[in-house]
Amino acid sequence: MTDVNDPIFEHERLDMAPDHPFEPELVVPIVVGAHPRAEISDRPWASRLARRLRGVLRSRGHDLLGGPLPLVMTDVWYLNDDQLRTQPTLAVGDPAVNAASAMLATRLPCAFAIDDVCQILLDPELLEPRGALWGVHDEGTAAAIERFESKWMEEFVDAVEHVCDA
Repeated sequence: MTDVNDPIFEHERLDMAPDHPFEPELVVPIVVGAHPRAEISDRPWASRLARRLRGVLRSRGHDLLGGPLPLVMTDVWYLNDDQLRTQPTLAVGDPAVNAASAMLATRLPCAFAIDDVCQILLDPELLEPRGALWGVHDEGTAAAIERFESKWMEEFVDAVEHVCDA
């Protein structure tokens, strides 16, 4: 392999090899908008969230091969794939730049909000393991993700395990 001298890239390649099989029934979509603003603002947060979810899954004994696979993807891919739309899902980004967030916003209650800062939409019982979260600025998105991780991450992973093992 060519020495790319990029530790982040190397770590991500170790985390998920380029020949990793794509099994839609095991994917946990972490959805960002297919919009330049979403790529700039939301994809880094979505990637961090996917890494955190993978870490929790690993700590519970799951292997990424043959187990649940948190995977960042765009709203265009997600919304046009019937199988992916049935999976446990987290959409990261304002509905103005993420069509998955917009779609989920019509279906999910607000579980947490700070006026003019951030929102988390999800069923607090996680009977339907889908959610959307965003901030009005980068710090707001950080607050939404921090709240999700501290309050609902473990329960979300419980739901992921139930759906992906079924």
